Amino acid sequence: MPTLRQGPKAGRHWPAEATTYDDPETGATVHRLTDYPGSDNRHLYFTEEGRYDDGRRLLFRGVREGDHDLFAVDLETHLITQLTDLPEAVSGVTTSPAGDEAYFWCGDRLVGLDLHDLDVWTAYERGGEYADYDSGKPGVTADGETVCFQLVERAVERPTFSGNRAADDDEKEADEDRGSWMARMHDADPHSVLLAVPAQGGESEVLHEEDRWLGHVNTSPTRADRLTYCHEGPWDEVDERIWGLDRETGETWAVRETGDDEAVGHEFWLADGERVGYHGWRGDRDDPEAFFGVVDHEGGEPREVPAPDIYTHFHANDTGLVVGDGSHRGIESLLVWTESDGEFRGPRRLASHDWSGDDDAHPHARVGPNDETVVFDSTRAGDGSDVYLVEVPDFEDLPELGDYTLE
Repeated sequence: MPTLRQGPKAGRHWPAEATTYDDPETGATVHRLTDYPGSDNRHLYFTEEGRYDDGRRLLFRGVREGDHDLFAVDLETHLITQLTDLPEAVSGVTTSPAGDEAYFWCGDRLVGLDLHDLDVWTAYERGGEYADYDSGKPGVTADGETVCFQLVERAVERPTFSGNRAADDDEKEADEDRGSWMARMHDADPHSVLLAVPAQGGESEVLHEEDRWLGHVNTSPTRADRLTYCHEGPWDEVDERIWGLDRETGETWAVRETGDDEAVGHEFWLADGERVGYHGWRGDRDDPEAFFGVVDHEGGEPREVPAPDIYTHFHANDTGLVVGDGSHRGIESLLVWTESDGEFRGPRRLASHDWSGDDDAHPHARVGPNDETVVFDSTRAGDGSDVYLVEVPDFEDLPELGDYTLE
């Protein structure tokens, strides 16, 4: 395979597209960071920290002529810089803990990118015995030395999806209902392997493998020896969703054990690298008791708080500010909770997103450093998705959720 090189548009600057407004429901200051005609723009998947350069720049994936590339928006000037100009679309982006490198898939290559000089290198190339496998979003270990990811046998042809896409899907029209495809993939029990490769390239190491659909490899932000992964599929059909792995011993364990009437998922690491957040429900999917929770990654008693709906994502650096996507079924705004004196308060509305359905862009809200901002995606201004950043007001100044009806 030819040596990977950047094209001439890498490093190109694009004019600022940002506009600022006060949210009509909450009064919070919101910055719409992208507004390129005909383009679909997404911040990194909610498990990934997309800020770098001491928090001044935010990564996003979008199109400005050509295919999906990686861009950065300066959060002070709003100037946009194109970071990649490669032969194929960029997908499944993650960053190093130091924030000076990004890693992503470009075709069959796992590519490293220096975020300052924009040099690229191939850390891993999929092929050989894994030629007919699909690759998952990578994660970089806390010491910045290793990239971990899953490869999954292509047992069921993968359709494309629009708004409700995995972290590495392109945004296209769906040719199959996502739920039915996930059920078929789950039932196929494809061979999956978790791999680790040196960040600068080298021999790969098998961390774990089994004949089951594995996904969502997330590395601890503070412990280089720990990561989580999941047993993928319809949540209420999976026995245990969230799994921990010790890279030094190979030991695996269920992080949050689930009962017969429980389902959990959308797991993420809190900033301490010891606790894992998630959400889920008890009871029947059609009449659920929804909640979000936090548990030590080695197990133990979880702390769980009621949530208004099951169709959402949650994120937090710590329990001082927890953000949820709200819902596409009647709660068209981000929601926040806060913990004080051992008790959670909320939810309160933070910003409108007008999330209209499963085919619409999911907000994938993520709390920024110091809990001062939240980044999210929305199509509220038009047909394509754009990246938004909301400044978090004082919790007491935000309106309570109030009455709502799930559709």
